[in-house]
Formats: sequence, structure tokens, C-alpha cells
Amino acid sequence: MDIKELNRQRVYQLVYQENQISKPTISAKLKISLPTVSQCVNELIERGLVSEKGYFESTGGRKAAIITLNRDIKVSVGVEILKELIHLTVVDLYGAVIREKFIQLPFKDSEEYCSHVGRYIIEFVDESQIDYNMILGVGIAIQGLVDKKTGKVTFGRILNANGFDAERIGKYIPFPCELRHDTERAAAYTLWHNPKINDALYVVLNRNLGGAVIINGEVHHGQILPSGLIAHMTLIPNGRTCYCGKKGCVEAYCSVDSITRTFNQDLKSFFFDLRRGQPEHVRFWEKYLAYLAGAIYNYQILMSTEVVIGGLAAEYLTEEDIHKIMDMELQGSNIAETLPKIWISEYNNTSAGAALIYIKEFLAEFGITGRYESVEE
Repeated sequence: MDIKELNRQRVYQLVYQENQISKPTISAKLKISLPTVSQCVNELIERGLVSEKGYFESTGGRKAAIITLNRDIKVSVGVEILKELIHLTVVDLYGAVIREKFIQLPFKDSEEYCSHVGRYIIEFVDESQIDYNMILGVGIAIQGLVDKKTGKVTFGRILNANGFDAERIGKYIPFPCELRHDTERAAAYTLWHNPKINDALYVVLNRNLGGAVIINGEVHHGQILPSGLIAHMTLIPNGRTCYCGKKGCVEAYCSVDSITRTFNQDLKSFFFDLRRGQPEHVRFWEKYLAYLAGAIYNYQILMSTEVVIGGLAAEYLTEEDIHKIMDMELQGSNIAETLPKIWISEYNNTSAGAALIYIKEFLAEFGITGRYESVEE
């Protein structure tokens, strides 16, 4: 890379980080001359990546022009495939959701289903009034383990989707696309909005339980299977049968399905009854938290990292619930007085996490590795 291109990348990185900045400030922070900064900014303006929009307040001299990122000059589409519906999202270069849509569409491993998804993606883009040239790609998240080499679902029992891949949908849309494991993409979205996470386990409390390990600020991939498959750790030997075929998995005790099936009501109704003190709900919840604490303890005693909880049930959890889990982890243990913290993620959007695949690839061309905390959405 020549010095000219390097300077242009550094300028773009700084504009991305600050969102709004002046040429003199760029020059001072990067320690490159003002004429060089002006040349870089002009080239980035020509490419549509940044713009001059208004002026900063004067500090005594001439007002400096505001250089700002064109955050929607390139966007990415995310698709979350669920059993009964698909969730479509479009995000900008900061990973912020521009628009989203839920469409009832029961999954079928068929050409008809794939053509419907392709048509809905195109309709979604058209309704969003997005130029096709602005779209970097379509990231697809599915309930199933995806081989990182072949891009095919290797274990998709929830949807009966073994062998499914992105090309099945890709041939019906004019954009590149990739297929990924849904929990991995949910973890990626939480990580994007919490860039200070270094090492952690992300646990997603959805209809089916999921997990992903984060190491050095990145979602970790195992050699054969994805890492963090906490749902299929044995919690109760010879216990309840899990959909994977084994008995006693964490999934059978800690998934949202294990709650809604027991009481034949949705999450909102269950937590309404729980918080108003219904005895059966309270007794069940104490057992549920104990099961979850046992699963988290088994992980933490091995890896000793913090745990981030996300998913559908996360919004109903309270700080009291988290403290109970932490207390239950340590009951009867003389190994440690404390364990790494457990906390609840505010960012739960698997579809947006899928869209981030292409946003990250685009930004990496400028040496940008992730979202900056200083950026306002």
C-alpha cells in the first residue's frame, strides 16, 4: 500500500470513529499536513464515502467545515430464518437498523420456499427505496450448525434443514449472500454494540437455547463444530430427552420452549404471572434459574470468563434474577468466592447480526475492525 492510499484509509478511519470532524482536527490527530488531509477528503467525497455538511462554531477564526460519514452509502441486508417466519433487516455502516420487517413464512426445505424468500428480500429492498448498488450483500442466519468451509447446514434438526446452503436462496436475488449459524450472528450483534467485551460466553435464551464463545473480541469457531454449544452440554444425566437425541441436555431445561410448554402460555403471560407471585410459576422459576446456574457454572469453572445473556427471555430478566444465578453457582463450592460477572445484553437482533457480515468486510478494507463506542446512532 502506498503512502497516499494509507493516508486516505487513516482519514476515513478517523471520520468513521468521530462521525463529525473538521479537516484541521484530522490533521492534528493524524499528524499529516492540512493539504494532504484536504486531498484525502476530496477523494473520499468523490467516492461518496464522506460529505461536507455545514460548519462548526467559530473558535475565533474561519469556521471549519463539518466532515461527516455517509453512513448509508453502503448497506447490508440480514435475514433470520425461523420455523414460522423470516425477519428481514437492513443496516448501515454503523450497524444501526434502518428498517426491519417480519413475514410469516413456515420453513420448508424446498425450491418454492427459497424462491419466496428471494422475492421477499427484493420486495423489502424496493420498499426501503435502496439502490441495488448500495447493497453489499445479504447475510442469512439459520437455526442450524453451518460448516464454515462448505457453507452447508450440518445439523439442522429444528428446521429439518440438513444440507441447506445460501445458494438455495442466492440464485433468486442479485446480491452476494452467506449462510451462518443464528446464535453466532446474535453474539456478533451484541459484540458489535459492546466492543469492550474481550472474552465471554454469549447465551441466547430463545425458543431454543444457544451459545457462542467470544475470545479476544471475536466470535470463536471450533475446529469442527461452533464453540459454545452450551445447549447440548449434559446437565442432568439420563434426564429429559433433547431434540438432538441425547438425554439431559441444558436445552431441555433452560430453553424458552421448556417454559412455554410447561405452562401452555407465551413468555409475556408467564412473566406476568411470575412477577405477581403465582406459586406454581415461582416454584418453576426457582428450578429454572438453578438449572441455568448449573450450566453457567460448568462453563465458567472451565473458561473463567463473563457471561452475557441475550434472546427473547433476556428482556424479562431482572437484576435480582442475575444475582440469584450468581449465588446459586457458588452454593456448596469451595473453589472460588466469586466468579466472572453475568449480565444482560440490550442488543438482541439476530437478523442485524447476519447483516453485519458484509458491513465488517467493507470496513476491513479501510482497516476498521468494528464499531466505535463514541459513535451515536
